[in-house]
Amino acid sequence: MGPRSVAFLVVAGLLSAAVVAGCRGQGGADVAALAALRGKTIGVVSLDAVSTLEIRYLLQEAAGLDASQKASAVTFVEAPPESLESELASGQIDAAVMSPAGAYRLLADDRFRVLSEVSKEMRKLTGGPVVSTVLLTYPDVAEQKPDALAALSRLLAQSVAYYDANEGMVLDTIAGQAGLDRAFLRWLAERQELPLGDLSPETQERLLRTWQAAAALGDIDRAPDLTSVLFEPAKQAAANGMAGDRVTVSVALLDDASRHAALYAIEQGLVSSPDIDVDITYLSASALAGAATTKQYDVIEALPLVLPASARQDVGLVVLSAGAADLGSTFLFIRAQPDAP
Repeated sequence: MGPRSVAFLVVAGLLSAAVVAGCRGQGGADVAALAALRGKTIGVVSLDAVSTLEIRYLLQEAAGLDASQKASAVTFVEAPPESLESELASGQIDAAVMSPAGAYRLLADDRFRVLSEVSKEMRKLTGGPVVSTVLLTYPDVAEQKPDALAALSRLLAQSVAYYDANEGMVLDTIAGQAGLDRAFLRWLAERQELPLGDLSPETQERLLRTWQAAAALGDIDRAPDLTSVLFEPAKQAAANGMAGDRVTVSVALLDDASRHAALYAIEQGLVSSPDIDVDITYLSASALAGAATTKQYDVIEALPLVLPASARQDVGLVVLSAGAADLGSTFLFIRAQPDAP
């Protein structure tokens, strides 16, 4: 058994229900405050985002609220971050889970307070972080370009390693180019990992946590079998191996400053491969979602639940590596007034 097959042996029940002790749950969440959200409305940036999965799981497992899609004790509404902020301030919604940029802004706004550090509570409940996105490829691409995809994984990992070793300089450069707040980028870097090119047992465990949380909420029947969805170049029939010729691999990622930072070394030519050229495209979240089934790109960043959905539709997708992992960027905000929920 290779190292990439180890993590599927994670024991069943990794995401067992929280045991409530006194007024606080296993994850340390304020159960009474969370339970008071029954019948309330929570605004989210995307109903499909893993951050929404995290708050639903926390409500269900820590506070005993049924957060399944069929019988949710809480209503979730989707809106852009700016709209969520104004709706929360006006009382149109009772709580909100913001994007990282929105969360950073609200943390400094005395009109709001944090009801729960969701991703931190999630880590306590599940035993570790969850994967927010993955890099996917397709069975025919994996068969035709196994060596090129393996080279891409190595190159991505090298680029991330360069970023980790030169974080301050890279973030300052990206912030300057995009006109972004350097302090925000540093704040986000502490609360998010970008393990591009990583499909280690630890990453596989994180992916399993995401899928098992979705299964606990009834979003999927069960977690996919990792042995059937992981990219393993040794198992591919390298019919079109690189054979000394350079191969171009097209990659589509979320158009986000953190991704630009992680790929800075590749785009600046600071790390390179003797075998492949990487054609990088940055897309919005909605464009990425639409492109996942078009096969326009060899590799595409997607939400983890695309895997079980594609299996039901017989599309067939292969996990090349992790994309992003949430360490502490998801917060549940409420109004600071005494009558807040």
